Amino acid sequence: MRSATLLTLATRTSVCSLVTLAASLVAVQLPGCATPETGIDHTVLTGTLLIPPGAVEEIDPRTAPNDNAPQALGEDGATALSYRAVVVTGNTSSWTPDVGDPGPDDNEIYGDADQYGFSPVADGAFSATLSFTTGASTDTAAGADAVVYEVYIADAATLDLATGEGILAGGSTDGSAGLYTVEADLVAGTEYVLVIAGASNADGDVEVPYSVVLSGSAPGAGTVMVGAYLEGDPAVASDPVGGTTAQDWTFDAATSTWSGTYEILYLRSVVMPEVDTAAPVDTSGEAAVPSPAVDEALKGTIYLTAGTLTNLNGSPSAGALYSTVSVETSATDKATKVETALVLDGLFPKVIGVQATETMPDVTVAAVDANGVLDPAASVIQDLGMLSGLGYVDIIDGVAAMTGATSNDGNDADVYAFTVPEPMYARMTAGWPTTVTDIDFGVWGYYDGYGIIDLQDYACQTASDPEFCETFVPLEPDTTYYVVSLAFSGDPGDEPYHIELEWVP
Repeated sequence: MRSATLLTLATRTSVCSLVTLAASLVAVQLPGCATPETGIDHTVLTGTLLIPPGAVEEIDPRTAPNDNAPQALGEDGATALSYRAVVVTGNTSSWTPDVGDPGPDDNEIYGDADQYGFSPVADGAFSATLSFTTGASTDTAAGADAVVYEVYIADAATLDLATGEGILAGGSTDGSAGLYTVEADLVAGTEYVLVIAGASNADGDVEVPYSVVLSGSAPGAGTVMVGAYLEGDPAVASDPVGGTTAQDWTFDAATSTWSGTYEILYLRSVVMPEVDTAAPVDTSGEAAVPSPAVDEALKGTIYLTAGTLTNLNGSPSAGALYSTVSVETSATDKATKVETALVLDGLFPKVIGVQATETMPDVTVAAVDANGVLDPAASVIQDLGMLSGLGYVDIIDGVAAMTGATSNDGNDADVYAFTVPEPMYARMTAGWPTTVTDIDFGVWGYYDGYGIIDLQDYACQTASDPEFCETFVPLEPDTTYYVVSLAFSGDPGDEPYHIELEWVP
């Protein structure tokens, strides 16, 4: 509280005292005569964050060839990457083309053509830097290397090494002295292939080790959230006492590490009132709800954690990059630099459950009126049956037929029905490859007094790609719910979309 007592101003001039006293009568104090606030936290926490690289080893082509099907660089055999860089170590076992065996590995062109599949998490610049030992130069005047690779980033859907179709960037490493970088602007969620092909080796068919660093996508200003908590388990959902987003990301090529900074201004805790279990229950629906209290003078230990979170008071989403260990600090009531860096070193587990695909040809129709109410009787619905339970991620892949209109009424509207086995919330991530396209999504269900509406409060009906949202009520067993996809705008043609439903308590 601000002091209105003249005695606290005894050291000030009489003029200032009189002005302060007069101002206090009208609840105003002049800046030059204000007294310090008490009982309110003024902690400012600043520090750094690190995103170290992940590591992947090439699958031995002699036991499990990876040049017929790209080896996935994501977690658990998936191609999806996070914001961290990935360091791949491998070997080129052959430099002699296998003439007479054309096959999908294109051995008539290269000896060993290693292929790695990946899908970036964000749009933008992406690089892959190959390093290897070149051996003795065969032509020092020309600057040629004894060991020569051809390195490409290519579109996974159209890649053909024999014709060069699908190759987006890259070329020969000849003259690079064993350090070659290929760069390309990539689209989030699109499947790509990194090709490392043995072109020639002056020493013959001997094995050559290599390493390649995939930079990962650059984190943006709002990519990583930093939260301050009263408990220290980053995997457990709890209410924060402070938070911010990380800024100023830079990439250190020497360590393949992203680093950023954060600043958390002031700490506050919301204290919910205790429920009087002995009091009679009011069933009229008109009972006043007690307001929570705010503790503005926190003391003791504070735990910091960070991640690619959708909000600070929920557990990390499946597949999110996050700090597996909290950093301890304290409420200091002053500006404090946290010396220990927050390290985003883990990916939250993603366990895939149901994987559904839209039935083609497309016959589904979602009849949603101007008020956002779904009419199942007027819709043509694809039934997915019962989806998975807590801890799982269910996937729906479909296609939105775009007409060129800018309206949910003029484009494709798909709808899928489902049930759940237990009470739980649905956390949705939905995206598509073309940036100029806009598709809206949601989970519809009955809400008393409103009909069948979007239980995610229309939060996945923005221009974002991907969209993120969560139901504001838990879904219940023995009730039918609907996933709706509403194509809003985009160039005429078919636009594939990918929906992930994560089930959280």
